[in-house]
Amino acid sequence: MKWIKKNKFTVIAIILFVIAAVLGFQLKEIFFPDQRSAIYGDRLDGKVTVEKATYDALKSKLSENEKVVSVNLRENGRRIDIVITVVDDLSKEDAKALTNNLTEPFTESQIGYYDFQVYIKKELASENDFPIIGYKQHNSANIVWSKDREKTEEEG
Repeated sequence: MKWIKKNKFTVIAIILFVIAAVLGFQLKEIFFPDQRSAIYGDRLDGKVTVEKATYDALKSKLSENEKVVSVNLRENGRRIDIVITVVDDLSKEDAKALTNNLTEPFTESQIGYYDFQVYIKKELASENDFPIIGYKQHNSANIVWSKDREKTEEEG
């Protein structure tokens, strides 16, 4: 007891340090819970895989059209992102028609698992009625498109 009374500031500092360390650890657990688990949690349980050949088939199918400049595909969790770059003189209706058979290379289980997001942009982006964005949810039959923007003239 004499030692504690003699070094009471040191004892208080040690107790405060221990309390601060425990609180710091608790705050870390609140703000960064279980960093070792997957970032998607259990949403990807039962994941249906898609082979590279399927993506290549879709890419070549879309690239067959002479109006398509490039196609980029990316799988992101339960979503497949498709970015299609088209020539500048393509209309919105023709651009949307490019995706009519978008899910053709995929199996029924893959279509039932993944959502498809389509982003169509023009090569030089000189026209302001693009880009257009379409989305097909895994349990819907059709692609839903973003509201069409009207082409406007630049005021100078």
